[in-house]
Amino acid sequence: MHIADQILKNGGMLPHKTALVYKDRTRTYRDVETDLHSYRNALSAKAKECGLVRPLAFAIDIENQDELLLVFLAAASLGWTGIPLNRKWTNNERLQALARAEADVLFTDRPISEAECAVWDSRQVNETTEIEADRFAQGNDLFYLGFTSGSTGAPKAYVRTHHSWTTSFQPAAETFQLQSTNRVSVPGSLFHSLFLFAAVHTLHMGATLYLEPTFSPFDVLETIKGEQVDVIYGVPTMIEAFVKASSNETLEQVDTIIVSGAKWSKIQVGRAQTQFPNAKLYEFYGASELSFISSLHHRSQSTLPPTAVGRPFPGVTIQADDEGVLHVKSPYLFAGYKGGAPVKEWETVGDIGFVDKTGVVHVKGRKGNMLIIGGINVYPEAVEQLAKEIDGVEEAIAIGKAHPYWGSQMELYIKGRHLSQEDKKQIRTRLKEMLPPIKRPRRIHLVEAFPLLPSGKVDRQALRSGRYE
Repeated sequence: MHIADQILKNGGMLPHKTALVYKDRTRTYRDVETDLHSYRNALSAKAKECGLVRPLAFAIDIENQDELLLVFLAAASLGWTGIPLNRKWTNNERLQALARAEADVLFTDRPISEAECAVWDSRQVNETTEIEADRFAQGNDLFYLGFTSGSTGAPKAYVRTHHSWTTSFQPAAETFQLQSTNRVSVPGSLFHSLFLFAAVHTLHMGATLYLEPTFSPFDVLETIKGEQVDVIYGVPTMIEAFVKASSNETLEQVDTIIVSGAKWSKIQVGRAQTQFPNAKLYEFYGASELSFISSLHHRSQSTLPPTAVGRPFPGVTIQADDEGVLHVKSPYLFAGYKGGAPVKEWETVGDIGFVDKTGVVHVKGRKGNMLIIGGINVYPEAVEQLAKEIDGVEEAIAIGKAHPYWGSQMELYIKGRHLSQEDKKQIRTRLKEMLPPIKRPRRIHLVEAFPLLPSGKVDRQALRSGRYE
């Protein structure tokens, strides 16, 4: 089965049901089926015209999220590897990504120079061709090339098979209690695998999908209220933005919120519970390469410590090695890094943690972020979580700086609501109460914003190198 298989079938099973809403355009499942076949035929004909042999590494750089999704699904169904690009990249970053992905084609709606691959103008590809594409992808075919966030190093290009996603569709629906009657908001860029998966899964289920051109909490809230959206995907900062933008107005029709991408602090969860009083609040721990690892239902597991990330996802086995590095065995694993070694039975992204006696998975931090202070291993993420439990702190990032005696020392950057120097003193006092001396930050900085990577994650290396200050 390929990722668009059930979506195409939904065109016959649910022809008049609303499938996809973007800006002022609404598509039924019959419309989606028609558009997918049109794109399949057009892309296949263009490849033949250019003498390109499938399967192609097919980069997609178009502004409209609905079109990007449909082109991606069409390309994937042909057996091609779809490569969504980040519209915020500079031209140099885009060219580097194309080279890293070894792209055969760039499908774009804007002028691009210097690309070392074929460039197809999306506005000139003929969707009315009479040539019908007859090939459909198989489950073991590659369909997706994504890029890791690069928060701890250079982004890596990784690839996935259809099977790695389609196998997770039913467990995801059961774990998060999703169904075809849902109206689902996916407010982030489809460049990010979290939101791309959410969009594809929603259409696979036969539910109604709402996409956004850019993330604006006010606009998304209007859609949620006006369209009676009952499921929201996001990262913690997005949910926080909704809380700020809502002016204390509760949204009682929202039934489910699904969060990933960063740890959801207890204070943030508490604010979300107030804002969305009837919503089941799910958080899942995963990685681009490993997909779903564990999930946590905050209303039913509210007493767990900050390190807890829930129980293993269905079909997933987790174990820690002698150094505490978590390894995952799963049917949802990626197929490997582009140009890298084949994927192993047990894979890791270097997270440090353990599985407790009750089967709950705990994550202390990322091995690449670990600091050695006076010979002691210190994980910045643990300090960040404690800081985020302090009232007024919205985000906290701890990084290490070289020290001639201790080896490293920790500095903590904090973003909050109208924090003052007096607040900084109180934060330092609270951390002193909660942490042993070796793990306390030596300096605390108050910032209005953090430097961000294209993925939306904080650029720790910019903080560490001083480029941001």
